[in-house]
Amino acid sequence: MSETVPPTALSPVPLTQVLVPAELSPGTFLHHFRVEQHLAAGGMGAVYLGYDTSLNRPVALKTLRPELAGDPSFLVRFQREAQSQANLVHPHVVQVYFVGEERGVWFMAMQLVDGGSLQDAVDRNGPLPWTDVATHFLGIAEALSEAARLGIVHRDLKPANVLLDRYGIAHVADFGLATTTHAPSDHDTLVRRPLASAAGLSVAGSVMGTLPYMAPEQLRGEPLDQRADVYGLGATIYHLLTGRPPVEARTAVDALRQIQAGVTPVRRARSDVPRALASIVDLCLQPDAAARFQSHQELARAVRHAAPQPQVVPAPLVRIVAGLLDLLPAIGLFVPFVEKAPWAAPVWLALWLALGIAFLGASPGQWLMRLRVRTSADGDVPLLRALTRALLQWGWAILLAVGYSLITHGVETTASVLVIAGIGWGGLALLGTLPAALRKPTLVDRLTRTRVLVDVR
Repeated sequence: MSETVPPTALSPVPLTQVLVPAELSPGTFLHHFRVEQHLAAGGMGAVYLGYDTSLNRPVALKTLRPELAGDPSFLVRFQREAQSQANLVHPHVVQVYFVGEERGVWFMAMQLVDGGSLQDAVDRNGPLPWTDVATHFLGIAEALSEAARLGIVHRDLKPANVLLDRYGIAHVADFGLATTTHAPSDHDTLVRRPLASAAGLSVAGSVMGTLPYMAPEQLRGEPLDQRADVYGLGATIYHLLTGRPPVEARTAVDALRQIQAGVTPVRRARSDVPRALASIVDLCLQPDAAARFQSHQELARAVRHAAPQPQVVPAPLVRIVAGLLDLLPAIGLFVPFVEKAPWAAPVWLALWLALGIAFLGASPGQWLMRLRVRTSADGDVPLLRALTRALLQWGWAILLAVGYSLITHGVETTASVLVIAGIGWGGLALLGTLPAALRKPTLVDRLTRTRVLVDVR
């Protein structure tokens, strides 16, 4: 095939004399691919369930509308889409197996991804769980990182162009507007009148895309790089989290005005999304490309840090060692200072826990044993809540230390009350901690909505 114009564009096929029905009937063969059934139709063409008779496997067959096949520009774009996806080999990209023409029908055979699109999922269920969205976010960012390595800019990222397989894994599809950053001429967007009325597409001057997900520089028709896809991915994830796109406009001018006025932050639209994840999406949607993530690799690293960690229940021995590591420094201070400064050990224990939670996300003992104080279902654990959890777990040790100090100073009445309260508190903390090893709701869970020591980094 020519790199710029396919053969049939150079020598047009008389479409009235060949097989180009409005809808291909089951049993029709396109090369060695057999049409099984019609799946969907769009502005560019139709998608069929097909069967690859040479490899005995199901495929998706995407055809180009016959009235568009006579336009060399659309044939070039169709060919470029197939080539872009075929060269972009990644687990989160729909793979293309073949592109060609059979009796006037231009088609490409692709990997069958039959779980619907993310747009379908949002339409069906509303905003998706943030844990699922974070997983999709990471997979798509890694796929776009590979695309950027090949110099490919997708330019039309949106929930409808991300398909789910039967396992719920996201796959980027529809590279029909993809361009390359290697040659300046490739920044020019193909715009033809037959697409102006296609659903979901907006045309403004020499710009084509889907308005709610287009970066400002794309709306202005400027040269694009991977930062435009960073914006498009951020807009897609915003839609998945909030149930609506970040911009709702009918023209490019309106879209630019809304973007410059400021997109509603994710946390304001949906407060249960963790701050780390929400801030990443908000950063992707910055109007100034220089203020966004500068590469998909950088974006993927940030998402990987904010994504849920795998949950592994630690053994009781690990919990005991973590507790001892937290208590040892306080015990070390308690022995020499019990007479002169009985308050030193409790204060040091509180400071030890507070510093660990503030800077490590767990008490030092928990961190050294590679344990965490949140689960994927908890999302953010604010500092105050984490400190409350630590106090509930170890506050009894402070009471016992102060009570013992008072006993040594002869204040037995107050000391007895503190010791009894400390023993009772310790019993409650034990009742709250031990069930966590069995994955049961714990006392600490009920009070602070965080689980005690559950995740491995």
